Amino acid sequence: MHVTLVPDDVFKEETALLRMNTALMIQLLIGACALQYRYSHAAEKVDNNETTSTSINEEHSTHYERGGLRWCNLGVSVTSCPLTTAAMLDKYSNAASTIDSIYDDITKNNDHCLEDSSWLLHPTSGYVPRGSLCGIIGPSGAGKTTFLNSLGGATVNGGLHVTGTIYYDDGEQQQSQRLSQQNGDIAYLSQHDNFFAMLTPRETLEFAAKLQNQNKKIDDNKELVEKKLSSLGLLHVADRRIGDRTKLDGGGGGGGGFGLKKATKRAGGGAASGLSGGERRRLSVALELMTEPKIFLADEPTTGLDSSQAGKVVNLISKLAKDRNIPSICTLHQPKSSIWKMLDEFILLAPGGKMCYAGNRNDATAYFKEIGYECPHDTNPAEWFIDLVTIDTDDLEQGTKDIDRINFLHHRFLKSCTSLHAGDEQACLDKQQLATNSKDAGTDNRKMFSISRTLQRFGALFQRSLRQNIRNTRVLMLRLGAAVLQAKLFASIFKSVRHDKSLTKSIADRVALLTYGCINLSIMALMKTLDLFAKERGVVLREQMRSSYSSLEYLLAKVFAEMPLDASFALIFASVLKKLTGLRSSMGTLMKTYCLMTISSVSLGFAIGSIASTAETAMALGVPVLVILMVVGVINPSGVNTDEAPNLVMEWIKLFSPIKWAIEALVTAEFRGMTFEKDRDFWGNLKELPRMGGLAMVRDGDEVLDALGLGNANYNKIMSNLAKLTGSFLMFSWMGLAFGGPKFQQT
Repeated sequence: MHVTLVPDDVFKEETALLRMNTALMIQLLIGACALQYRYSHAAEKVDNNETTSTSINEEHSTHYERGGLRWCNLGVSVTSCPLTTAAMLDKYSNAASTIDSIYDDITKNNDHCLEDSSWLLHPTSGYVPRGSLCGIIGPSGAGKTTFLNSLGGATVNGGLHVTGTIYYDDGEQQQSQRLSQQNGDIAYLSQHDNFFAMLTPRETLEFAAKLQNQNKKIDDNKELVEKKLSSLGLLHVADRRIGDRTKLDGGGGGGGGFGLKKATKRAGGGAASGLSGGERRRLSVALELMTEPKIFLADEPTTGLDSSQAGKVVNLISKLAKDRNIPSICTLHQPKSSIWKMLDEFILLAPGGKMCYAGNRNDATAYFKEIGYECPHDTNPAEWFIDLVTIDTDDLEQGTKDIDRINFLHHRFLKSCTSLHAGDEQACLDKQQLATNSKDAGTDNRKMFSISRTLQRFGALFQRSLRQNIRNTRVLMLRLGAAVLQAKLFASIFKSVRHDKSLTKSIADRVALLTYGCINLSIMALMKTLDLFAKERGVVLREQMRSSYSSLEYLLAKVFAEMPLDASFALIFASVLKKLTGLRSSMGTLMKTYCLMTISSVSLGFAIGSIASTAETAMALGVPVLVILMVVGVINPSGVNTDEAPNLVMEWIKLFSPIKWAIEALVTAEFRGMTFEKDRDFWGNLKELPRMGGLAMVRDGDEVLDALGLGNANYNKIMSNLAKLTGSFLMFSWMGLAFGGPKFQQT
């Protein structure tokens, strides 16, 4: 190996030069660091939160490129207060107002708009990117459901006012548009699962496909249903009755199967087990995915589920968000650690609807640490965040500190999202106009009137209602037994109504027998109708939000599906009663009258159910209405005092009583042209005189009608009036459904 020796003086010279260069580089590096520190320190004086603000703004900038759901100045108040996040920021900072003069005028004339008590959700702005799962957490009363309803257009018109703008950014086409549940843009999973208990999951999805995807072919809808059943793990229960979870028996029972093969053996339970809580939740998700939604909203999807099922449901929502590349937002109550880790984003709401954070889950701990609140390492972050914005109501001093802390967190969050506040107000207005134009241009053609589609919707509603009624064999058998046994009971009580002869002493019993028959059938028909209305209300409300069908289509489907079934029990009751008693009226007259009276009572139930806001209200209203109509409708068997002037109010109320018209029709048909045979038991007749009253001296049926105030009554005319009353009830039912139902605020 050849080695070259370097002279000693040359080596020393090169070493000195290297040392000089190194010292110069170190000085330059120190100077650059000092300059960088000076600028960063100066910037921190301008805004001590710039680091956090920059990170959040960079995060939002990345999100905007991906597209997603955005809301500007979204708030919910008890009065009309269209404020901006800038106005709320100004409220906390007590600085010069940065909002437009229009908002200056609003706050000047409406000071209450800046009061916390006016808001259920304080105005704020935010963003959830596509393909991510966002959880809304916070203590009870923080406005989680209120916020979710405002995002989904599910806030009912009334005492609340939703302000602000919500629109969807398409990251690919760079277009902004307003979303609507009516067009299938929004999937909203409510807190409670609502189904028709007698249907199967497959049938439930098939009916949803018929109502929501009317442009698709039948085969395409069936293929879609099978795909949903398979992807959500419901194929093994696809033909099992859903059941009613509010009842011990699960709503099952009975065979029957209108247009469907018998249900397969029920896995994991008896014949009435129905679906489990997790299966029902997955079926609810499948219902919301029958269209192609752009966002998925879920209100406490883990309610009523055990820890394992809750994790599976949240994982399912997270998976569909990523598979479909849509934003998914759900409210969560005390999520466990495994569920917390599934979230990509989260929103922290404090009592009063004050948003204290909205952003990436992984950045949250660093954000709160920078403003003085560090999450312990051995704590579930979700629980710690909720505790951070919880107010102690037992300790006044601690509660005051909690309120101050919440106001501080809310203020700091509004400041950190500067790109979403006053500097972006005009952009929000521009987006609102753009979104409005997009909404107007995107009118859903399937909502337009079409005879073929009207018949298609009516057919689906009729088939669904008929299956729901005819499959509940347990209830049907009970009603059948009640009709037969009650007819036998009445026949055994009123024994004087004999087959062999018509006696004077049987007058009161004949009137009472016909009257109790009317009251009995009317009560059964009305209460059954109100009960069905109550059970269907959740399903109908969900479908009303989507405008799946008109109120008239729904009402007519129920009329044709339910009324014939109700009338059949009236026919059975009338036939048994005629067979066991000596009523003079023909079998056809009894059947026709009791049948029409039952249909009229069902129509009355429709009318009451259509105007009642809740199922409890319908039941509470139906009972007193029935009692009033029953009291004013009965006829006094001892006769009517024609010398007293009738009470005009009572006479007016009588016109709306199906019981009144039915009793008058039956009594008229029973006694018109009737002759009485003389009873040879003279002393027995004397004993009956006090009970018979004014009817003791009558000689034939026409005189009985005169004594009862029905001397000029005509059976056909009375039946015509009863039919008109039935039509009036149906008309009132349609008006209640069309105009009295809930209307939702769109933002």
